[in-house]
Amino acid sequence: MNITELSPEYFVSPQIEVADLVVLRSQGFDVVVNNRPDGEAEDQPSSAEIQSAVEQAGMRYVYNPVDLKRLSNSEVTVQDELIKSDDKVFAFCRTGTRSSVLWVLANQEDEMSFVTLVADVMKKGFDLGRCLPAMERLKKH
Repeated sequence: MNITELSPEYFVSPQIEVADLVVLRSQGFDVVVNNRPDGEAEDQPSSAEIQSAVEQAGMRYVYNPVDLKRLSNSEVTVQDELIKSDDKVFAFCRTGTRSSVLWVLANQEDEMSFVTLVADVMKKGFDLGRCLPAMERLKKH
């Protein structure tokens, strides 16, 4: 698994498999967030499969799918509540980018912090360039 720490309690990753959940539990994660809509790829485990395995591993599961064309404050709010909790959160999507987008939008305070957070995430290997049009709609000024 390729896990990237965005903050001490929030980590992102590309698509996971059911077998990865034992490792996530051993690393102390409390919550697993699926930001990938079901059915994007044929080889992708379903939300129900992941949820069952997450719960069997003793963690909480949150399904918060993101479609950048329809990204709204509702997805950001769900992620923000998890980020602000005392839980160690693991979020994933196809590449980790959408989970990173939500982290930026949840943590921004103004335009300057937005720019800084985008730059920080891009330094960690996520290309947010294609996501910026969707993010701009939710940017705080």
